[in-house]
Amino acid sequence: MTQQWGTPGQPPGQGGQQWAGQPNWNRPTQAWGAPAAGQPQYPGYPQQNPQGAYPQGQPPYPQGAVPPQAGYGVPQAPFGQPAYGQPGGFQPANRQGAPGGPRRSSPFRGLLIGLVLVIGIAFFAISLTHYLGGGSELGGNQPTSPGTTSPPVEVPEPDYSPPPVPQPETYEQATEWLKDNAVYAETAPIPTDCQVPAINLPEARAAELTVHLNELTACLWRVWAPPLEKAGFTLPRPPVTVYTEPITTACGKEDGVNASYCAGDQHIYYAEPLYKILPQDQQTLPFVVDTILAHEFGHTIQARTGLLVASAAWEQHGTKAEGLVFSRRAEMQADCFAGMFTVAVGGASGLSGNDLANLQDVIFNIGDDVLTGQANYNGGHGLGKNRKAWFTNGQQNSQMGKCNTYVVPASAVR
Repeated sequence: MTQQWGTPGQPPGQGGQQWAGQPNWNRPTQAWGAPAAGQPQYPGYPQQNPQGAYPQGQPPYPQGAVPPQAGYGVPQAPFGQPAYGQPGGFQPANRQGAPGGPRRSSPFRGLLIGLVLVIGIAFFAISLTHYLGGGSELGGNQPTSPGTTSPPVEVPEPDYSPPPVPQPETYEQATEWLKDNAVYAETAPIPTDCQVPAINLPEARAAELTVHLNELTACLWRVWAPPLEKAGFTLPRPPVTVYTEPITTACGKEDGVNASYCAGDQHIYYAEPLYKILPQDQQTLPFVVDTILAHEFGHTIQARTGLLVASAAWEQHGTKAEGLVFSRRAEMQADCFAGMFTVAVGGASGLSGNDLANLQDVIFNIGDDVLTGQANYNGGHGLGKNRKAWFTNGQQNSQMGKCNTYVVPASAVR
């Protein structure tokens, strides 16, 4: 979800941020009509996830890091901004066989019109002065033990003409995809030998950031392409455009301080001055900009597995409050995927356990409550303690099903 940036500290609704549920929010428009009779609402959630996929209790965080290994080189070529075409003609993916099995495409039946969707990182142009130290505690299995690495794979070039994203055809199918998506049965390769070079964020400018972030997507692709392909999905490598002033994209206008994934062109956008909204002591932390991009790439994963459109359809259907819950589920799932990625490449990239733990605090500080200074603020991204919890949950797990935010109580994504 993308916010518009108003006067710092100005409450929403007074010329400040535009929030999910308002008429001009950039969510895909669907034409399914109401859900089937007798099922007017998204089925209820269990009080506890039987698979333990949502935060419970946090085991001690490992302080050691895998020694840096040989990095993966990618061509350092500039990536220009593509021409934007209108999305549409998406091929829905239908489940075949047992849960977790591969999906196949079926003909598009015209049930969704063109997808225009922006999912943005939860940053606001307001002062970050509320530093709270808590957070939901986590549980779950530890990632794959150090010493194992993913085999080398050939990384494709950024794809400016990717295939359409999968779309469900009915609300019932959307619910199935959200709760029992084939990708949840897959495991991320943790650790990998993909090395992400360090970058001095305050000193980096658009040209350097463009190279760095487009190289970063090579490691992101290496981590996420294998599990998606095993689940029957394809993962084009999205281009990244770094901009210094507002630009117009396939999803509309991108404001001057933002980071977002646009499903209209399956492209990631990052504003060069974004780091300035972070506290000074976090602007130079290792892997901050990479974590932001990993969150946006989490939305790429959602788009390519049908989760994003399915979630957006339910987000639009109910009340504004119900829509915010679905927005938070999507955002915190992207946080969880980002957490997995930081551990997958952290050792090879020279990150220590403390570096990885510091990233948890970065995520905490972009919670709706921390950014607004309102303890119970009901926003579209969630409380800092819950965002931190899901991000840390990702750092402590390798099974993608541990990031299933769609089968937990709404309080777990509050």
